[in-house]
Amino acid sequence: MKVRSVLHKILAGILALLNIMPSITVIFNPLFFIMFFPFGVYLILTYPWTILKDIPDPFHPGESLYWLTYIFRLEDNIFLPSLFGWGILDASLLVAGLTIFTVAFTTWLKNLKKGLIIHGIYGVVRHPQYLGITILALGISIRSLRPASLIAWLTLLFGYLILASLEERSLLKTYSEEYGRYCEKVPFMIPFLRLKVPRWLSPERPYRYLLFIMLCMASIIALLISARNMVIALRAVFS
Repeated sequence: MKVRSVLHKILAGILALLNIMPSITVIFNPLFFIMFFPFGVYLILTYPWTILKDIPDPFHPGESLYWLTYIFRLEDNIFLPSLFGWGILDASLLVAGLTIFTVAFTTWLKNLKKGLIIHGIYGVVRHPQYLGITILALGISIRSLRPASLIAWLTLLFGYLILASLEERSLLKTYSEEYGRYCEKVPFMIPFLRLKVPRWLSPERPYRYLLFIMLCMASIIALLISARNMVIALRAVFS
């Protein structure tokens, strides 16, 4: 009986080990850390309120970067967040993003050793995990409604566009024509939006990444200028 009990325990241990093997593989997979790197940058950029208030504005002597921490809340309504609660818009984005990411991550985890994943949510968009994180982060940014959080979200968005493109470059080398056909049928990151990308903007070409970087910088600069002007105007009205 003792031998049988020991064998049962050994068998149970082996089965438990087999069950957690996919998780162990993910933990030690560099892609797991790369996947969340833009989100980590986003979190770092989103929450340094006290630090920003003490940093001088390099373009406006005598002023600080306080305006990056300004909260855009004129009045409470059910769609946008209030000072003490979530609104419909930000909460919906958070739930939607979390759901998309969870479904995509679970699908990826289950098919980790099965090669190219083109079914399920991966049949809707090619990068559903990045889409989910981007939507989730947008909900958090709207919840905060500060210029700094919106700038952080833009950084995250273009970070995942670049990361997804680098991932596609690797997948095209690995799966060649199979992945090429998949790209023709399934949108990049926005459902139902299939854009025909010119050859010079393909993931193999450096121009794609230069374009993303330039668009990111231009978007951030435009947001910085408009946000600062809006903050100055609002402070003048309410002071």
